[in-house]
Amino acid sequence: MFWKKQKNVFKDKKNLEMINWKSASFLRHFTTRFWNIKPRKFTKLSVTHQKKVRVAIIRARELWLLPYIK
Repeated sequence: MFWKKQKNVFKDKKNLEMINWKSASFLRHFTTRFWNIKPRKFTKLSVTHQKKVRVAIIRARELWLLPYIK
């Protein structure tokens, strides 16, 4: 069975700069519908990018830009 390989979102330098707590709409792509953080298996990110996304989501949650749970 062949799996469709997804593109890495962070090939461009512009998208790398978007990993911060201020870009709540961009961080929503990395959460489930119940606002859990998606695992690396589903996001297809590298370890360093997944860690940056995780920290950014946690900071956005502390400032109430993203909800903790639905």
